[in-house]
Amino acid sequence: MQSRFITAGNLKDDVEVVLAYELRETEFRLDLYVIPRKALNKEAFEKLNTDWVNGQEFEFPEGTELIYPDINADSILPDNIKSDKTGEIRHKQNEWAVQLLTNKLWESYLIELENLKKRSVNLMSYDKSLFEDAKSYWERVLEHKKERNITQERLDKIKEDVNAIFEQLKSFRKTESAEFEKSSNTVRDQIVERLNQIKGRADEKANFKTLHDDIKALQHEFRGQRFLKSDENGVRKAYDDAFHYISEQRNKYFTDKYESRITGLKDVISKMEKGLDRDKKDLEYFSKKSESPRIQSLELQLLKVRLRQIKETIASKEDKLKDIQKTLDSILKQAHKATKSDKPAKEADPKTEESPAAINETEVQLEQEQEQNTETPASSPEPKGSGEE
Repeated sequence: MQSRFITAGNLKDDVEVVLAYELRETEFRLDLYVIPRKALNKEAFEKLNTDWVNGQEFEFPEGTELIYPDINADSILPDNIKSDKTGEIRHKQNEWAVQLLTNKLWESYLIELENLKKRSVNLMSYDKSLFEDAKSYWERVLEHKKERNITQERLDKIKEDVNAIFEQLKSFRKTESAEFEKSSNTVRDQIVERLNQIKGRADEKANFKTLHDDIKALQHEFRGQRFLKSDENGVRKAYDDAFHYISEQRNKYFTDKYESRITGLKDVISKMEKGLDRDKKDLEYFSKKSESPRIQSLELQLLKVRLRQIKETIASKEDKLKDIQKTLDSILKQAHKATKSDKPAKEADPKTEESPAAINETEVQLEQEQEQNTETPASSPEPKGSGEE
């Protein structure tokens, strides 16, 4: 792009002048030499129009006036000068204005790049904010490339500097990734080992509520720990397996505990029902016999006493049978509550980033057994179970 341009004009008194414009990019300035036409002979005008326009030196004649038009004004043609070439002047003004503003823009971009390079030089470890800033900077540079506001030469220089920053960040990230992987593996193994220890305590003498709380405490202890994705999945599965194992052991314990009582009560109920059937048959027999017209007075009195005894026996056995059935229903209910396993309560999924996210808790609620008619505190997160009969 040419930085010099000449055209003809007239002062208000119709004095012919030559307008010699020069764009000074480094000073962010536009110079206008107003030269009386009569001060230029043919040879001088040719030198001005060729040599000077193409960048060579030129000695302006006496009477030349130097002014500094505002390139951002409506026109760089002074008010006291007229010209038939206003279109050309306007075109040059727009072209130069774009050039100056582009230079100014890239001056600010180079300053920003220098600041990024200074931050890179002072790095002691991976800096995510520097990565994001450098990435944003490069994306904005490419946008200007699409808009043809930057030359390929400038783009190549900027690309070289930005790549150097990314390479340094990559080096730090690689080192930290290796350390992170080692830390993730170590913590994963610690959690799995402690879960195995908790599972090892799940025998017939265990307090299953305590074991459940121990797992939750372990989850809380490592709640903010970051893992590799594979380790995160492994730890999550280890928690689920531990909850499931304790639930199974608990179910087995309560199944064995209630089975003998349930079997015994069912046997008692069966025997009592058979006895009731016999009593009811006796009641039916003696009732018919008491209605016989051939029965004697003493026999009738004896039958009435026997009928009363049978009725009282039946009523007593039915009451006892109801009580036993009620006890059996209560024990069956306890056994059902004690052996059922609640599904894990889902939490919000962890935020995923380039680095592995923190492991979330898997909330698994187990029913709390009530031993020796001990009630669960209202503040407990566990649902109440039924007390033993």
